[in-house]
Amino acid sequence: MKAADIALYAAKTGGRARLRIFEPGMMVEVERHQTMIALARQALTHDTIVPHYQPKVRLRTSQVTGFEALLRWRDHEGQLRTPDMVRAAFDDPALGSLLSERMLQKVLDDIQNWTRIGLAFGNVAINVAGADFRQGGFADKVIRSLNARQLPPSCIQIEVTENVFLGHGAGDVERELRALSDHGIRIALDDFGTGYASLSHLTQFPVDLLKIDRSFIQRIGTSTDAEAITSTVVNLGHCLGLEIVAEGIETAAQESYLRDINCDVGQGFLYARAMPAEAVPACLAQSETAGQIAKAG
Repeated sequence: MKAADIALYAAKTGGRARLRIFEPGMMVEVERHQTMIALARQALTHDTIVPHYQPKVRLRTSQVTGFEALLRWRDHEGQLRTPDMVRAAFDDPALGSLLSERMLQKVLDDIQNWTRIGLAFGNVAINVAGADFRQGGFADKVIRSLNARQLPPSCIQIEVTENVFLGHGAGDVERELRALSDHGIRIALDDFGTGYASLSHLTQFPVDLLKIDRSFIQRIGTSTDAEAITSTVVNLGHCLGLEIVAEGIETAAQESYLRDINCDVGQGFLYARAMPAEAVPACLAQSETAGQIAKAG
């Protein structure tokens, strides 16, 4: 019966009208899934989620224009872990929403601290999963949290992937995003080019920024197809009045190409890895120096 139940779960995961026969590998996958769920619950229970921040750099000036908040958490030994180890939790309606809520509140606390000391951090992009929109009232929650800390809407951006646009409840997603946009919060479409979003989605949803997926950026210099797609996305975005962000920049050659095609913002290991909140002031000070050097040059 357990084997049949696992096969049924695998069939449902694969989509409608599927038939799956139990295989031992399915048991391994279920156990991995259960481990991820358990680890996510522990992180929430023991409050070990720690936001880290990766800078986004204005390519023309070499200055930090903002950050992306990335989820990190500490295991029972105190080791810092990435979201990959709790990936399944983001697909769970209850757990996914709880993780996003915890991240939102912690990020806004950090922003409030930076604002209090007069730090010019720009803005912080926060990733949002489909589960957040299925719960309802997401936009109100974000706006209330900002108001409670007396923070302006411009201090954050909301990032969603193409899968969120195209998933169940797309109407709810559009309504929540429009409420956020109307309040002055900018919306970014993440991982653009890897899913099935059409051009109509760029006009249907209130999108302000396009983030080119790292899979294209990492092939700059080795793939003419990747370069053609990247250049096309930059031109398309600019024609629609959107800001373009390139993720996953690791080399100076990639940065140079993106600057030449007028990409607006870059993000990746070339500039910095994700850092804890207390390292952000030093990062900004270094960025200011780099910007002055670039301007003088």
